[in-house]
Amino acid sequence: MKMSHLARQGLLLGASVISLGLTDGAVAQQVSANDAVVESVVVTGTLLRRKQEDMATPVITTGSDQIAQTGTLNLGDISKFIPQNIGSTGGVQDLQKGGTDGHDARSANLRGLGAGATLVLLNGRRVVPSEGYVNLNSLTPTIGISRVETVLGGASATYGADAVAGVINIITDKHFEGFDATSQYTNLAGANDYQVQARIGAGGRQFHAVVSLAYTNQGRLQNADRRVTNFFNGSSGTGANPGSFTMTARPRTPTGGDVVINGHNYSTLYDNFKNAAGSLSVTDPDCGSAATNSIYAPAAGAPGFGPGTCTFSYQAQNPLRPGASSLLAHMDATYDLTEDQQIYLEFAGYHQDSERWGVPSFAQNHNAGAGPIVPTANPYNPFGVPVQFSGRAIGSSGFSGINYKIQRDEVMQLHTVVGTSGKLPFFTSWNYDANLTWSRASVYVKDKDTDMNLFQAALNGFGGPNCNIRWNGPGPGAVAGTANCLWLSPFAKDDQTQNPALLFNIQDNIFSNVVRDYQIGELTFNGPLFDLPGGTVQLAVGAQYRREFYSQTFSDLTQSGFGAFSGPSRDLYLNRSVRSFFAEADIPVLENLDVDVAARYENYGPFHNITPKVEGNYRVIPDFLSLRASYSTAFQAPTIQSTSNTAIASGVGQVTDPLNGVTTFRTIITQGNPALQPQKDTALNFGFTVLPISKLSLSADYWSYEYKNQILTQNAQAVINTAPNGPQVIRDSNGVAQTVLVLSFNAPSGTQTSGVDLTATYTFDEDLLGGAVGINDTLTYLTAYDVDTGALVYNGIGRRNATTTSPGSSSAAPRVRNFLNASWTKDIHSFNIDWRYSSGLWDDYNIAVAAKPTRRIAAWSVVDWQYRILLGENSHYDVSVGMVNAFNSAPGFAQFTGYLPSVSDALGRQTYIRLGVHL
Repeated sequence: MKMSHLARQGLLLGASVISLGLTDGAVAQQVSANDAVVESVVVTGTLLRRKQEDMATPVITTGSDQIAQTGTLNLGDISKFIPQNIGSTGGVQDLQKGGTDGHDARSANLRGLGAGATLVLLNGRRVVPSEGYVNLNSLTPTIGISRVETVLGGASATYGADAVAGVINIITDKHFEGFDATSQYTNLAGANDYQVQARIGAGGRQFHAVVSLAYTNQGRLQNADRRVTNFFNGSSGTGANPGSFTMTARPRTPTGGDVVINGHNYSTLYDNFKNAAGSLSVTDPDCGSAATNSIYAPAAGAPGFGPGTCTFSYQAQNPLRPGASSLLAHMDATYDLTEDQQIYLEFAGYHQDSERWGVPSFAQNHNAGAGPIVPTANPYNPFGVPVQFSGRAIGSSGFSGINYKIQRDEVMQLHTVVGTSGKLPFFTSWNYDANLTWSRASVYVKDKDTDMNLFQAALNGFGGPNCNIRWNGPGPGAVAGTANCLWLSPFAKDDQTQNPALLFNIQDNIFSNVVRDYQIGELTFNGPLFDLPGGTVQLAVGAQYRREFYSQTFSDLTQSGFGAFSGPSRDLYLNRSVRSFFAEADIPVLENLDVDVAARYENYGPFHNITPKVEGNYRVIPDFLSLRASYSTAFQAPTIQSTSNTAIASGVGQVTDPLNGVTTFRTIITQGNPALQPQKDTALNFGFTVLPISKLSLSADYWSYEYKNQILTQNAQAVINTAPNGPQVIRDSNGVAQTVLVLSFNAPSGTQTSGVDLTATYTFDEDLLGGAVGINDTLTYLTAYDVDTGALVYNGIGRRNATTTSPGSSSAAPRVRNFLNASWTKDIHSFNIDWRYSSGLWDDYNIAVAAKPTRRIAAWSVVDWQYRILLGENSHYDVSVGMVNAFNSAPGFAQFTGYLPSVSDALGRQTYIRLGVHL
């Protein structure tokens, strides 16, 4: 093959996972050695029919063969083979409750600018962001994919506001004919995954349809199943295990004597340590015992028991990943009305059921007023006086035989497109496309929380599901601690011996349901204008109308604020309309110089702006050296809910109270901010490709993103540090911080990041080692990752970026990320090996931003491999075996979470076998 052909059409590689061979001005189309050369098509990043090598913005194309040469079961896992993607929201999670750690979801996060900065498309059209971002795993079965194109540059001028960092476009194979099916079994220690997929394509002269289906089951893993996540992770304070108790009177026995528990005199303790108001808080008398898996830290001057904090670890019982099963379907159908006119239909449906297994009871991080009281009459109360309880109702140990609380999530997503395309009737050199899209998703979460009214009733002796207790007190026949009415003990000594029916008072049903809905109408035209020395100027123009709906609804308990852990949350119903007009022109100034100009006007009602983009591709020495450059701006409006004048989200997080130094879960409520303004970004890219010798391609790109007015959310820790008794910190009657209110705001600047992407591709002669060999390497090197906290800007390169004031939009920022692939193919045999690497990080978790980190998170280095053999007449069958993380590399240890999901995983070695049939 001549070098000129390679330069213009793309290096032909052996089979590989994500081949990043480059052509003149762009990342080349990756194909296997047996694939045909790809003709001019509409590629991602442009509205015109062009070749990727004519574009100035780098585009990674991952073909179906490359996807098949990994052990991945879904699209989300493909992102880990793209070094420019810095982690993901969702997927393998840490210890945070809520969000998406209850089900299987995965986002894109190009350049570490946040999930909201990467636009994900299905066949060039928007999909509803079911999680606040598009869940990659919900789009289409991998068996039905033709290719995945990733635009490594700002594309807001073409696609809209949320394409700041780039675009990932999943393109299905609409022309497939025949039948395909695969089944895969993946084994990993402690859990197994399996998947069955099928695809059928058929039709006649005018009609054609392709339908693909996938069923996937993911086994759950707990933190106890992996060494790196099975460690003592201390949690202390009012939500600690087994709990804390506040006395307002001197403890006494029934005869009036001193109360002695485990050899400690609590009556004398009260005399010596009560405050001026006659109050004393003590930890559970069994704190520090082996049964409670806790450590007692005495307060200053304490005699070794009582005052202080009880630190325990809920780590082992929390999930490393949830168990999940999902069904995914996709259909493409086309009908040719005439030779030049076509109507088309696309449908995608997704359903997931999942389970999150966690500790059996939640902490009381808010009590809707004064905390629950253990009365003197409660036979389990050893103090002989009423005491106020705060903690986990049954700690982390649970009742006998009840070690977990199970949260169940149900995700539903429907995506339908109907449209028509073809040539204009009177301008046959021009094409049009008109389509309507309806995309809707709901995330329904069924969980448990402690109803503080039911909890108090049980402390008063009216516990259990069969006790006649009402909202206004005991009903007829209800007697405390008698017959169907049970006493509940919040003391650790009684957890394993209590009646399990008391779980009724500790795990009450709650739910939340979030629905997002897009209704989109789009019309585009494209065609030639006039000729220049380099060719014909092409123009595309279009308009889009998008209607967005958002709703969130909650159970009564969650809304009331009487749940111990969740809420208070508010139902919310919002909608808005977005109108867009856009245009793009491809201007071939000279035979070796192409210039592309694009602009988009978007109107959100209160916000509107024009975003331009200009790029150029100059082939300095044809078939040897080409240069490229692009400049674009982005305008990103706030989300529909973030500008509302109400509470828009409620969650929990570990917060340290600066007034007492106690770290524990607090409720964190995010408030809408009507004053919020759009964020803006400027993106630059300069690069070159050189083809120095036959079959070798080298490329380098410098890229930069610079935000202004970036939308950030206040850090709860920063809020309480700044004003511990301010209006954004809600405390109970004892002065204990229960809730922190946070707002979204516009930072003076925002995240500024830049770096260099380097790629190299080389193919060997077909007779080398008896077959064809291809090697590809791509590396991204950060030169800047400056994080704006709202108060100051700091250099985040090589850091975890999890300080007490780091915004949630910041990501871990390893300086170097690299992906290396080598492949070998001979006849019916192929072998593929990958190496993934992320450099180490300073662990700045929960320290002041100005403090110097002292702990390191080790680099992440993983090797994957796969062997595949084709069998049967005409290779109708194939068998693939392989390993992900073949050497069982453990991730570097990170404080609190055990590891960093954005740069590594704790799954360990995965061994898989896949069987395929192709008819």
